[in-house]
Amino acid sequence: MPAETTPSSLENQPDLNEVLLSWKSPSHPFKKRGRIFYQTVFAFTFLLVAIVFFLHEFMLIGVILSIAFVTYVTSTVSPIEVEHKVTPLGFENAGRFFRWMEFAAFWFEEKWGYKMVVFQTRLQFPGQVRAVLSRDITEEQAKKIIGKYMLFLEKPPSNFVDNLSKWFSEKIPLETA
Repeated sequence: MPAETTPSSLENQPDLNEVLLSWKSPSHPFKKRGRIFYQTVFAFTFLLVAIVFFLHEFMLIGVILSIAFVTYVTSTVSPIEVEHKVTPLGFENAGRFFRWMEFAAFWFEEKWGYKMVVFQTRLQFPGQVRAVLSRDITEEQAKKIIGKYMLFLEKPPSNFVDNLSKWFSEKIPLETA
């Protein structure tokens, strides 16, 4: 026999549509690049294309040129402003909703003066969901609310690709600081 729902039992139920935390911020961290950055990218691209041309790998030339184009576009087009919401059911990032069960853990990162909350997903794609925190949202506020639903990591896990990327960015800077 099913339990009866009385008005008093409905009052004790949490509102699943309640917005626990909401903010608007840029869609991704953005740094205005200087002329030296673009010259360096062009020089590396030209060098790689010249080497690959002599190896007669013309498809690889297309890949190199497309990576250079994506680098150019992402460094020149400023980000749009998007809205982020934390609810008891999950996290909404720029209109896409993720349930808490799709996430494994979260942590905070900083890039170019922007503080971000990073969610590690259990999905094949995307592997991570990043949201830039607005200036009026502190890490402690976000940690207190999001920490109720998932694991917080002080230090993010790193793999071979992360370590290699960090090493390359330190050894081969594309612009001066």
